Formats: sequence, C-alpha cells, structure tokens
Amino acid sequence: MGVLVILICIFLILGLLLIYNSFWFGGNYSNDNNLVWINSFECGFLGENSIIDSFSINFFILLVFFVIFDLEISLLLNIPYQLINFKSLIYYSVFVIILVVGYLVETYKGFITWEE
Repeated sequence: MGVLVILICIFLILGLLLIYNSFWFGGNYSNDNNLVWINSFECGFLGENSIIDSFSINFFILLVFFVIFDLEISLLLNIPYQLINFKSLIYYSVFVIILVVGYLVETYKGFITWEE
C-alpha cells in the first residue's frame, strides 16, 4: 500500500511539474505581433481564414461510410472461427443485411456519387 501511495505522489508531482513548465515556457516571447505563427499549421493552411466554412457534408458522410465498412470487415473476419455457433451466424447475417440496406439508401439518396 505504501508503494502505491509513493507512486501516486511521484506521478502527481511530475504531472504538476509538466503543467508548470508548459505555462512557463509555452508563451509567445517574440516581438512579432503576427498571430498566424501562434496558430497550428496543418495541411498547408494558415490560421487566418476559417476552414469550417468550406467543410463539405458529403465528405463527412463518405468518411462515416468508410468507417462503418472498416468495422464490417473487422467483424466479418471472425466468421470462419464462429461458424460453429448458429446464433452468431444469425447476428452476422442481420448485420450484413443492415449494411446492404444502408448502402442502398446512401446510393439512392445520392451521397455516393463522384463528380467527374
């Protein structure tokens, strides 16, 4: 019990030391008043303009679509190991049917169209 308390105290002290150092050394000490350099630089965009205004909902829907199919692939890889259990086969079949219906709905609504 004593070792656990000592380890908790050590991690607490190290955490507080890291927080103190980030506040002490994390400030902007340059004389340049250009606030662009304070913002993070990502994907070639500077932080002057709002990137949220140019966000497309179609890309987000496509992202969700690919994440769901990635999950499907990881779940369907277990089928050869679980074919002994008939109940799991029913669950996998229902899961695949729901995914196919979702794919057909997204295709019908026009979310999966590529501009040429």
